[in-house]
Amino acid sequence: GGDGVEPASKRRRVEEGGGAEEDPASGDSNDVDDEYFDSYDDLSIHSLMLGDAPRVDAYLAAIRAQRDLIQGRVVLDVGAGSGILSMLAARHGGASRVYAVEAAPGMARIARDLVARNGLADVVHVVEGRVEEITLPEKVDVIVSEWMGFYLVHESMLESVLSARDRWLKPGGLMMPSSARIWAAPVEAEELRRHVEGLASVHGLDLAPIGEAELARRCREPQVELVEAGRLLASPTLAVDLGDLATRAVGAMREFVADLSFVALRSGRAAGIALWFDVGFGSRVELATSPGAPATHWKQTVVYLGVFAPVEPGEVLSAKLTFCQSTENPRQYDITVET
Repeated sequence: GGDGVEPASKRRRVEEGGGAEEDPASGDSNDVDDEYFDSYDDLSIHSLMLGDAPRVDAYLAAIRAQRDLIQGRVVLDVGAGSGILSMLAARHGGASRVYAVEAAPGMARIARDLVARNGLADVVHVVEGRVEEITLPEKVDVIVSEWMGFYLVHESMLESVLSARDRWLKPGGLMMPSSARIWAAPVEAEELRRHVEGLASVHGLDLAPIGEAELARRCREPQVELVEAGRLLASPTLAVDLGDLATRAVGAMREFVADLSFVALRSGRAAGIALWFDVGFGSRVELATSPGAPATHWKQTVVYLGVFAPVEPGEVLSAKLTFCQSTENPRQYDITVET
């Protein structure tokens, strides 16, 4: 976790919402993975994701747009969950065979039931197990996966997808999605600022420590929240471009750095750096999670700075973001911000 008491310009925070949370007493990666997969045995998570229309619609649009590369071919769905992407690949993509790999036993059973219910059991084969450990009877032409987490890389599932690519994807095969990028922008948090500053005088009483504690809490870990476009103080900047996922090396995501520079568009008070992502499918189909885009279950992620720094139009704002896989829980990242 983060300290919350380092200088405001340099503070480490760890995302813990929306994914596996590890008992700090246990650093065993298998325990972490077990907890992660157990969390996805909870149907409510899949109900939330299936109700995310921009997410499902983007994959359907991509499958339809690339039907010529899917029809009559073999597809691997990594982390299949309910099997929705596998079934879309079969029904709308015309795949001849789909291997739906799902590590959570309860979810794999449900996926089998849903596949059978939709008359696709001859095409979609649910394989229970971790994709790093299972064996398929053949190489595949297409890998489809919804591996993205908060700020793109939370949960570190991309590593599993790239590992599957190296083992099972034929040369020149299709990755869906095929590209991914993280974007950033400085944001204000006026409601929070007014709340924190207002506690310094409540009916003649000084309650400032409560406000300071609330701000420190927000600084301890990135906050997943819906960021309205009006909170942005500068145009978004591309923070990280993962490039072509067909060639991205396994292990390349353990640590990466983004040197950011923004030009303030208006006056305001910078409270944090907002992060979001988009993924591309190589067919002019894109899934974007930016402020102002249709809301998704990923929302956006705000790394709070611990201050409300005044900025003026034209002022250059710089920040260095370092993402480093947590040693305690490799499915989470420590994010350090230096301003």
